[in-house]
Amino acid sequence: MTDVDVVVVGAGMAGVVAARSLAARGMSVVALEAGSHTGGRIRTERRPGVRLEHGGIFHTHGYRAMARLLREVGLDRETVAVPTGFHTGLRRGGEWHHVDYGSVPGPLLTSALSVKDKVSVLRAAGPVLVSRPKDLGDLMSFAGRDSRAATDRLTPTAGGWFTAAPHEFLWGVPSDRLSEAMLALQLHVFAGELREIDGGADRLVTALAAGLDIRHDTPVEQVEDTGDGVVVHARGEQIAARRAVLACPADVTARIWAEAPAPVAAHLTIPYSRIDYVYLRTREAISLTAQGRPVGMEVVTTPEVGETTMGGIYLANSWAEHGGLLLVTAARPARAEDIDDTELADRLQADVEKYHPEVVGQITDRVVMRHQPYTPTFGPGSVRRLAAAREVLPAGNVDLAGDHMTAPWVDGAIRSGEQAADRIAGHLAG
Repeated sequence: MTDVDVVVVGAGMAGVVAARSLAARGMSVVALEAGSHTGGRIRTERRPGVRLEHGGIFHTHGYRAMARLLREVGLDRETVAVPTGFHTGLRRGGEWHHVDYGSVPGPLLTSALSVKDKVSVLRAAGPVLVSRPKDLGDLMSFAGRDSRAATDRLTPTAGGWFTAAPHEFLWGVPSDRLSEAMLALQLHVFAGELREIDGGADRLVTALAAGLDIRHDTPVEQVEDTGDGVVVHARGEQIAARRAVLACPADVTARIWAEAPAPVAAHLTIPYSRIDYVYLRTREAISLTAQGRPVGMEVVTTPEVGETTMGGIYLANSWAEHGGLLLVTAARPARAEDIDDTELADRLQADVEKYHPEVVGQITDRVVMRHQPYTPTFGPGSVRRLAAAREVLPAGNVDLAGDHMTAPWVDGAIRSGEQAADRIAGHLAG
């Protein structure tokens, strides 16, 4: 006897997509979420006169699965382009260099790289850019490039400054710890126009979750595969189901599914990054420029950090009804996890004011954010381990979703939920 057809553990983007897809096929589904909100890392915190985003903020034309879902829920006309796009100020040699990370000529036009650096970037990126990946939400599209690190064919400057800038700023991970497969897929996904959902990143996941049975504040302690179904132990109750989808971080999945097959257990050791940052509200909107050109963000990579704490600034003025808003991240070498909130805010504010004296006297409020775990770190060899894990999943009653199953951005989470739903539906039909 079963209580439902499928239990989904976790109501982040991947879990919600999996639950929605399975429910649309006529299955009874319940989602159990340990936290108090739906969306996981995607969370929009609304305060008087401002919204603060926790993750999953942006998308591009390469987010094909997300674009389809935006159309399905009627939000496709409620996305807006970020005026500065991928235009970035990259700190090198004590100066801000302009870089457009969203265009193919970007590496050729920046003064942050020498001719030798630029040649190394072109040699690494050229073969990738002419390829045709099947799924822009799945690192398996470039599994053949998983044996090297993203920096292996780059000069130290190109790897330590140029490619490291988006990786350290967006994920808190240096390029030399990432698989070349991730860099290859990123070149296709993070290009062109940068967009966000008007009014908050959480609007999509909220729309997708409408009508689903999601139970918050319900942590799962154990998932048992009984052979002919599953039993999920959550907060003193047991739920019997035909199948389960574990759509939670890898370490949580490993803890609640102790009997995972060896290839799955090996994949679930994938490490996660962390990110620490502060929102600074300002009386007036602050603008950023590099070499006289407007930029939407500034990045201070590890070789340039020195005695500072700041790793970068994102210009978020559009999220404030009045004045301005800066999202300021801590650099990895600063070890922000060892600094209390007040001191971290003080240090980051001091760094911003050092780089931008016009901010002095402008700050009216500070909010510190900390996310651990943040995103999975796909190092060399990790995509091969992921492939081995996915190969054995259809044989059991427990399946997995989450960005650690595909790629560490929103489209990856969406595709992982869809893939898990497809595998379960195929299994049950068989």
